[in-house]
Amino acid sequence: MEINDGEEEEFEFSRNYFLAKEIAGSSKKSTRKISDINVVDEQELRAAAANIEPKHEKEINYLVNSYKRLYPKWAFELRCGFGLLMYGFGSKKVLIEDFASTALTEYSVVVINGYLQSINLKQVIIALAEIWWDDLKTKRRTSSRGFL
Repeated sequence: MEINDGEEEEFEFSRNYFLAKEIAGSSKKSTRKISDINVVDEQELRAAAANIEPKHEKEINYLVNSYKRLYPKWAFELRCGFGLLMYGFGSKKVLIEDFASTALTEYSVVVINGYLQSINLKQVIIALAEIWWDDLKTKRRTSSRGFL
């Protein structure tokens, strides 16, 4: 296989480019350390956060109320075996908890805070089994009383 002068020149250029990047990258070491970071005290941070004025309150309230009008539809979709997917900016935790506490009062609801690092699948399954077992025992007691 023959290499012409243009290909050889291009190969040499790219080889030199990557060699220069490798040499430049290895000599650049940061002198910064994690201990150099000024960490804000938690109480100071909470005090500063409490002083932040909420923006777009009207728009947020309008949006939350528009979601609340959808609660019956969401409950219907859950009863039909579908799931709900919430996406977008910000946490949906308050919205979902409000939905569960207002629209799903006749159903059993289990809240799993999956964002906690200490939670694992085994703990969730054990907790669900305990809840269902307690529910079964309660139903047995109430149904057996009816036959006495």
